[in-house]
Amino acid sequence: MMPDCSGSPRIGFFILYLPMVGRQDKIVLFDVLSMMPKGRKKIVVIGGGTGTSVVLTGLKQYPVSLSAIITTADDGSSSGFLRKEFKMIPPGDMRRCLIALAAGNFGYLNDRFQKGFLQGHTLGNLLITLFCQKNANFQEAIDELLKLVGAEGSLIPMTLKPVTLVATLNDGMILKGESLITPSRDISSKLKKITLLPASIKANPRAIVALQEADVIVVGPGNLYSSLLPNFLVPEIRNAFVASSAKKIYIANLFTQPGHTDNFSVPDFLAVLKKYIGADVFSHVIYNTRRVPDSLIQKYPSAIIDAPVRIVRELKDDPRYIGRPIASITIMKSRDASDPIAKIRNPFLHDSKKIARVVIGL
Repeated sequence: MMPDCSGSPRIGFFILYLPMVGRQDKIVLFDVLSMMPKGRKKIVVIGGGTGTSVVLTGLKQYPVSLSAIITTADDGSSSGFLRKEFKMIPPGDMRRCLIALAAGNFGYLNDRFQKGFLQGHTLGNLLITLFCQKNANFQEAIDELLKLVGAEGSLIPMTLKPVTLVATLNDGMILKGESLITPSRDISSKLKKITLLPASIKANPRAIVALQEADVIVVGPGNLYSSLLPNFLVPEIRNAFVASSAKKIYIANLFTQPGHTDNFSVPDFLAVLKKYIGADVFSHVIYNTRRVPDSLIQKYPSAIIDAPVRIVRELKDDPRYIGRPIASITIMKSRDASDPIAKIRNPFLHDSKKIARVVIGL
């Protein structure tokens, strides 16, 4: 019977320039470790997919204890096929975060088979599927893979069974599955509510423990309705998040998504999160101030992005909003012919190092 499959710390430095009166100016080099309280701070990142992997890539360079709670609602492409075929949690988001936490360069786990019956599947997805078959559950499979790649940190699926994201629209239409919700252009104008099936799904117990023990919880960046909200639709996770005494940080997206977050400002994202979480509990909100050139955006006309997230005046008047130039100038764009959604992927990502510096600074 098949099982039910539903490195050393880096030392960072920064330089402080001190203008001295009546004497030579002084440059002082500070060791980040000497500035931090004893013991590793526990940071939990909530999300799924590329945005979360970018945050993990930056934060793993610091002496912190890292965990990531990842959505289990994906049902598209290779992940969707493997989810259905093996009745397992979709592996795609986990794969990206596994590569991010790995001690070495395991980027080849993102490579897709180009032909044959495996066309479109990534090596990493198949590896996770194999480990899922030989372990009691998906969490144990991921734990074993983390050891294999020498990762320091923990990846936690939000549930131990796959879930289905459901969007109910005002006109009565029901979109069942992330693969239908993400490309829909009716979410921003017609969404009545978004829910999970099964409604009685239980949280992965390890996710609750991570939230209870966290010193800092980072939410985002990522697709608002498909990557971030699903985590908070699990009641136990939502309640543990709100009850946590940890510092809670939201990282805003660089761009809006057509049909989902049209014309959104940073506070608009927070308003949606508040609606589903039940409270506005974020102590800090990090947003981008570095505009991506229009000439560069125009090179990717098929990408599911609309416009830069609006920066409104209230951001500058509220001390919890922190604006920094955190957009990456390196374009991450898959032109892999075997990737069924290569043309619509958002190629514009946050700069992992810059995001990490801001989070650690807080």
